[in-house]
Amino acid sequence: MAAPSRNYFRVGLFVFGALLLIIAGIIVLGGGTVFQKTITLETYVEESVQGLDVGSAVRYRGVKVGAVSQITFVGTAYKLTPDDPRYFQAGQLVAVRMRLDVDAIAGGQASGQELEGIMRRLVTNGLRVRLASQGVTGTSYLEVDYVPPERNPALQISWTPDFFYLPSAPSVISRLSSAVEQVFTRLEEADLEKVVVETGLLLSELRETNRRVQVLVGGEKVTAALSDVAESAKHIRSLAASADDTVGHVMVDLREITMRLNTFSQEIATQFNGATMRAIAQGVRDTVADLRTSVAALPDMVATAGRTTRRADSILATGQQDLEGLLVNLAAISQNLRELTETAKRYPSQLLFGQPPRRSEP
Repeated sequence: MAAPSRNYFRVGLFVFGALLLIIAGIIVLGGGTVFQKTITLETYVEESVQGLDVGSAVRYRGVKVGAVSQITFVGTAYKLTPDDPRYFQAGQLVAVRMRLDVDAIAGGQASGQELEGIMRRLVTNGLRVRLASQGVTGTSYLEVDYVPPERNPALQISWTPDFFYLPSAPSVISRLSSAVEQVFTRLEEADLEKVVVETGLLLSELRETNRRVQVLVGGEKVTAALSDVAESAKHIRSLAASADDTVGHVMVDLREITMRLNTFSQEIATQFNGATMRAIAQGVRDTVADLRTSVAALPDMVATAGRTTRRADSILATGQQDLEGLLVNLAAISQNLRELTETAKRYPSQLLFGQPPRRSEP
């Protein structure tokens, strides 16, 4: 009986050691995840999750903070039937559930309701999850990061999530595909034939304009004008150079004049002492007083001149007719004198002796 007992003991010891080795391997290979505190989150994706599998990493700015635990359709996860109005919205969404390390989120200091409150504040500040590609291998992972919340609003859902809902954001590939589709849509809507025709017309007009410009530039008038412009520029440069020389001479003369004025002012200050200046000032005051007296007498002088002018006008108006008669008489006298002088030149004796007496009749 002793031998079988020893065999059982050895078998039990072997089994116990194997269990210890298995537990140690799990701890070592799992990197401590067995005793790691995690929180389960879920998100809903409106695009293909090709390359994403259960166990794929969840990273926050390149640091692994969790792993994907389940990938399914929303209708399957919540057992929605086609009769349910929520089925049509849920049928377009993929539900992805993940486990995140609490230490990476809240430093291991929160749990339960407090942890959910922290997550809500993070979501309000723009925390989102999106699909990302890992190089050229084709595998994908979930990237958790902050994005502008106004450009990436949370999806409005009509069911109650089983776990905390972390909103998703479109992936880079999804945005690129959407932008390309929009470009092609606009190209299809655009009238390309009209654009091509208008482009051809524009090119024709540009060619004609270019030809006219070449003809205009190559013309004799333009060549002559360019020559005149070059000659004018040469003259302007020469004038500017001569002006610089002239300005230099003028500045020298101005400095010399300034020096002379300073010397002259000093000489004046030396020559005219206090007594001389007082005498000059007294003479100026006397002259000003005489001027004031003359100015005061000006109104009377002006009035007298006005009266004299009016009298002369009245005399001229009264004697105008007498003057006219006098002038007529003077003209007649002048005519008689002219005739008399002409007769004296011709017949000098007649001026002395007059006409001979008439011959007496027998």
